[in-house]
Amino acid sequence: MKLVLTSGGISNKSIENELRNIIGKDFKGLKMLFCTTASNYEGGDMNEWLIEDLITLRNLGFIIDVCDINGISLENFIPRFEWADVFYFEGGNTQWLRKCINSSGLEEHLKDLLETRVWIGASAGSCVLCPTIYNSCQELFDEYVKEFPEDGLGLVDFQFIPHLNNEYFPKIRKENLVNSSKNLKKIDGKKLYALDDSSAIFINDKDIKIVSEGEWFEI
Repeated sequence: MKLVLTSGGISNKSIENELRNIIGKDFKGLKMLFCTTASNYEGGDMNEWLIEDLITLRNLGFIIDVCDINGISLENFIPRFEWADVFYFEGGNTQWLRKCINSSGLEEHLKDLLETRVWIGASAGSCVLCPTIYNSCQELFDEYVKEFPEDGLGLVDFQFIPHLNNEYFPKIRKENLVNSSKNLKKIDGKKLYALDDSSAIFINDKDIKIVSEGEWFEI
């Protein structure tokens, strides 16, 4: 299984080059399913960075199908996932994305789809892969929605915290995360990785590699 967990998408050359390595071919002509579900929950000015990400990916050469799995049938979107070489799950509300992956029926197809495809996550699109998506560290984002799930997909066995040192998330600082991590439970994962928007985790089966032009740390 090939997974790429980013905080801020394909934000620099180092991440771009490692993505090319893990995919194993050039981006030009590769088919990408770009899932906007997490960001659609947020509203407001979220579309600005979503559009910027789309422009970046288009300029890299990807052929992009933009899809929101909420509100359309499984019969509609599964062929679109099967068409794609790469999935890009955009950021936004992690709990909402998790809910929709389950309620839409996508979850039961994911492992089969990912046998031959690469998942790229940005922020929420990365966090949803973890064992849990709401815990003592995620609580620092102040985005909890009581009615939505707290468990993640469990496709990785660690906790991922995006936006380290980001001005829009003033609580996501090393000192706060270290203190909050003391209350993490075994179910939350074996380790915690906190990455800024210039960093990414690349997973190729059992191999884990962190690529960064910024800051990150693990607990």
